[in-house]
Amino acid sequence: MKKLTVFIFILFLFSCKKEDGAGDPYNQEIRNCKPASQNKKKVLFIGIDGCRTDALLNSNTPAIDSLIATGIFVSMVDRGPNTVSVPGWSTLLHGVFPAKHGLLDNSFDQQDHFAQYPDMFYYIRQQHPEYNLCVLTNWYNFQRLTSEEDFSIALESDKELKDSTLWLLENCDPDVLVVHFDDPDHAGHTVGFDPLQPEYINAIEQTDVYISEIMTTIRQRETALDEKWMVVVCTDHGGSGTGHGGQDGVPQTRFVFLVLNGEGIPNHNQQGNAANTDVFPSIMKYLDIPVQESWGLDGKSLY
Repeated sequence: MKKLTVFIFILFLFSCKKEDGAGDPYNQEIRNCKPASQNKKKVLFIGIDGCRTDALLNSNTPAIDSLIATGIFVSMVDRGPNTVSVPGWSTLLHGVFPAKHGLLDNSFDQQDHFAQYPDMFYYIRQQHPEYNLCVLTNWYNFQRLTSEEDFSIALESDKELKDSTLWLLENCDPDVLVVHFDDPDHAGHTVGFDPLQPEYINAIEQTDVYISEIMTTIRQRETALDEKWMVVVCTDHGGSGTGHGGQDGVPQTRFVFLVLNGEGIPNHNQQGNAANTDVFPSIMKYLDIPVQESWGLDGKSLY
């Protein structure tokens, strides 16, 4: 009986770890800091999971506000159908809607079409094999959405994510850095995706504090190393109640915000006429990588 109890306990431990991502073949750390490239134009892609637009505008977010003040801000961006995270982030990173990339929910049960519609890292690597391509996330499944990374880790919390991002910026030389925060989505599922919910607002504001620390380091790099960073701030979905799945027709879930900031990017605000598929080609334009018609992207550069 004692042996059976121990066996059940061990089985329970491994089951819990599997749910957290440990032991999953896709939860693999890659830590490779290559020598710095000669490239001076860099990209910081900040994803804030589940950050509803009106909640963002109702929050105290000076770091994001400063990026909005000197960049492009779109408040009604179509994130496309299938309003959950895997389809949403796939759309952003691959530049096509679910009808093309093939992922319709968070299960990965469908066959993705990533070979036909690769992520932006794939095309950047083709043009610039020397670039350092990096991903840091607080949700290990996010790592399944990109390829060709030199550095890719999943962290246990958004604070660890922020600390690891600062470490990477101070000890490596990323050319394209994708950072994925998850706490606002977790708060939304707990108390509601609602601009009047203090816990949800607090999660967004804390994320802005983390972004402020990251941007301080980015600006220091720009001064010390003559780098020029494009900063993208975006989200995969909004929400209604404590959920967001199956809400293709709910405006506060489907229509999200987007911030683009960087040298040569004009300062203007617009309400709509943009989609999350526009992020990919906008990044390519900043990196001076021509978008080919053969890629089959669903968006266009916003500047």
